[in-house]
Amino acid sequence: MNNLLKLATITISGAFSLANLAFFSNSVRAENQFDVCLRELTASGVTIEDAQTGCADALVPRELSSCVTNISQSTSISAKDALTSCYQVRRPVDLGNCVVSINNTVLTASNKNTQAKVEGDNSQSPLMMALSTCQASLLPARQSECVIALSRTPQASNPVKAMETCLSAEDFPKDLFPSYN
Repeated sequence: MNNLLKLATITISGAFSLANLAFFSNSVRAENQFDVCLRELTASGVTIEDAQTGCADALVPRELSSCVTNISQSTSISAKDALTSCYQVRRPVDLGNCVVSINNTVLTASNKNTQAKVEGDNSQSPLMMALSTCQASLLPARQSECVIALSRTPQASNPVKAMETCLSAEDFPKDLFPSYN
């Protein structure tokens, strides 16, 4: 009787192990970073062709799709514009966080400034400028923190000026050190 009980236990345990192995191998396949990237990009509104190209070329596909999803869901920037910018940076998650932070903290807080256009050759909204400056920054997290802080000062009423100032500050400040070559 003992032997029969042991044999039944081993048989049942083996069946459950095989079932678990099959279940977990399917779930691992479903969590492939390229699958996740494609699913998230297409859900954000990116065409399947652009999603396939972006995910295939991305160094870390999950970071690319996370960036696009974050920007397109939290701002009025299209998923296609977000994909272009997220694809062109080394830190896509930081880029997404930078744009969303500036939008939520600075641009939506001062609605009068969000309607203004940036002057110059390429007129763009402050939100698109936030995307551009975060993309141009080597450290997007620093860029957003700087823009938010500068926009909180009583004298700062223009978030566009804050974005320009913070981006230009990443270069060596020649105004402070004019003799430095």
